[in-house]
Amino acid sequence: MTREPAAIVQEYFARVRAGDREVAELFGEHATIRGLGMSVSGRANIRVFYDETMDEKRPDPELLHPLTVDGKRVIAELRIAVADGPPVHVLDLFEIEQGQILRLTYFMASYPSP
Repeated sequence: MTREPAAIVQEYFARVRAGDREVAELFGEHATIRGLGMSVSGRANIRVFYDETMDEKRPDPELLHPLTVDGKRVIAELRIAVADGPPVHVLDLFEIEQGQILRLTYFMASYPSP
């Protein structure tokens, strides 16, 4: 039985919050992460990306609104606290196929301090 796209995304955020390096297992073998002018393709490379991210940034995502689900696409608006700076405002677009994340594209805004 294939899990619903929203459940996969919720598990993704739970794993990231927990610092679970197995978050890469939620991605398909040939998945892609895109954002901020970079692209990481393939589960093995995504694993390396999350290993480095967990070590350096220790991200702590907080959903700002309920997930928006449109078929196989899930949109999440969140604030992510990071170890080396102020929180960032992020919009994540997940594309789910056959119970795995096929593509994650993120859009990020940082705001100047008041």
